[in-house]
Amino acid sequence: MIIDSYGKYFLSGIGGSSMSSLAKILKLRGKDVCGSDMQSSAATDSLTENGIRVKIGQKAENISGEHPDAVVKTDAVSDENPEIKAAKELGIPVFRRAELLGALLDGYKKTVGVAGTHGKTTTSSMITSVFMESGLDFSAILGGNMKRLGAGYTIGKTDDVCVFESCEYKESYLHFRSDVSVVLNIAEDHMEYFKTRENLINSFRTYLKNTKPGGTVVYNAEDEASLLMIDGYDGATVSFGIEKGRFNAKNISTDKGCGVFDLYDGLNRLGTVHLAIPGLHNVKNALAAAAACTVYGLDPETVIRGLEAYSGAERRFEYHCIVNGAVIADDYGHHPDAYKVTFDTARAVGFKRIIAIHQPHTFSRTKMLMDDFVSVLSTVDHVLVAPIYAARETNDLYNIYAEDVVAKLPNGEYCESFEKIAERVFEMARDGDLFITLGCGDIYKAAKLITKMQAEK
Repeated sequence: MIIDSYGKYFLSGIGGSSMSSLAKILKLRGKDVCGSDMQSSAATDSLTENGIRVKIGQKAENISGEHPDAVVKTDAVSDENPEIKAAKELGIPVFRRAELLGALLDGYKKTVGVAGTHGKTTTSSMITSVFMESGLDFSAILGGNMKRLGAGYTIGKTDDVCVFESCEYKESYLHFRSDVSVVLNIAEDHMEYFKTRENLINSFRTYLKNTKPGGTVVYNAEDEASLLMIDGYDGATVSFGIEKGRFNAKNISTDKGCGVFDLYDGLNRLGTVHLAIPGLHNVKNALAAAAACTVYGLDPETVIRGLEAYSGAERRFEYHCIVNGAVIADDYGHHPDAYKVTFDTARAVGFKRIIAIHQPHTFSRTKMLMDDFVSVLSTVDHVLVAPIYAARETNDLYNIYAEDVVAKLPNGEYCESFEKIAERVFEMARDGDLFITLGCGDIYKAAKLITKMQAEK
C-alpha cells in the first residue's frame, strides 16, 4: 500500500481543498508532511497551524531541501513543474493525488463515493451529516469544508466506512472503488480533456465498473446523460429524481428559500424534510443523499435528521456580510449550469437585484463555454467581470481575455482587480440586492475584502 511505504511526503499544490485535507490525514497517520503552493491562503495557514511545513512558491529547491520519500501532485500541477522535474531527477516517486486517495480508500471495508459534474461537495456533505446522526463510526474526505464539521474531512477510529468525493477531472475517479457509487449528473465540463460528450459519458461508464461486487450505483433518473451512462449497466442500481426516481419528492414548497418536501421511496412516504439551505436544486441533492444512505442501510428517521441538520459547505452560496442593505455572498460554481442554479436560488429567496461577480476559470473553459456563460449571465441585473483565473493553463492556445466576455454581455463591466470590484460594490449596493462572487479560483478573496472593508467602516 502506497501510504505505508513512505514516511515523508511532499505535496505539490498543498493548498487545494482536497490536498490540504489529504495532508492533514497523512499527518494524523504519523507521516512527516510538507508541501508547497503558489500563494498563501486560509488553507495554507491552517496547515501551518497543524504542524505541516508549507513553502510559498514552487521551485526545485523545495524538493532538494526537504528530500521527501514521495511527492504527491494535484492534476493542476504539470509534469513540467520544477518540483516534479526535480523529484524525478532525484529518483523520488511522484504520485497523483487520486492515486494516494485511492490507496487510502482501499483501506476501508466499505466506501460511498459521490461523482457528477455538479453538487458533489454538497451531496457528500449531506451524506456525512446523516452518518453523523447515525452514531456509526465513519470517515469522510470531502472536496470542501463542511460547516457542521468545521473541516473538509473527518477520520474515524475504525476502517469501517468512508464517504468521499469522486472527481472526474482527468479521470481521477478511475482510481476509486465504491460500494455505493453515486452519479449526480453529467454536464459538459473539462472538455479540454474529454473532447467530446461521448467520451465524457463513456468515462462515467468506466467509473461505474469500479463499483465493488455486490455494490450499488445511485443515478439521476432525470438527467439525459446519466440515463445514457446507465444504459447497459448490469449491476444493481437505484434512481433518484424529483418525479421520476425511486427516491422522489412530493409536495415541494419553500420556507425562506429553503426546500420543504415529502421524501418518498417509491410509493412509500418516509417523512417530511425541512432543509436548512436554500435552492430547489438541493432538494435533488438531498434525494441522492437519501438514496445513498438508504442503500448503505441507514433508517429513514436517521436520514431525515441528517438532511435537516446539514447547514451547508463553505463557498456554496455562502453569506459574508451586508453592505448598504445588500447581501454579499460567495459561491464555488464555475459552470453555466451551476450559475443558473445559483441565480434561480437567489430569485427564490427574493432578492430584488442580482449582481454577479464573475471570475472566468481557465482559458479553455472560458473559450469553449463562452456562449453558455454569456447566456446565463445576461439574465441577471449586472455583471462585474474579473480577469480570467488561469489555474493550470497558459493563454498561448486560446487567446481569450475577460474583456472578450464583457464585450458580449449587455450588462457587463470589467474590473481589473479585487479592489476595483469592492469599490464598485460599495458604489452600487442598495437594500434588497445580492452581490455574489462566482468561480472556483480565488474570487472568494473579493468577498472577503468587501467584508473586511465593511467591518472597518
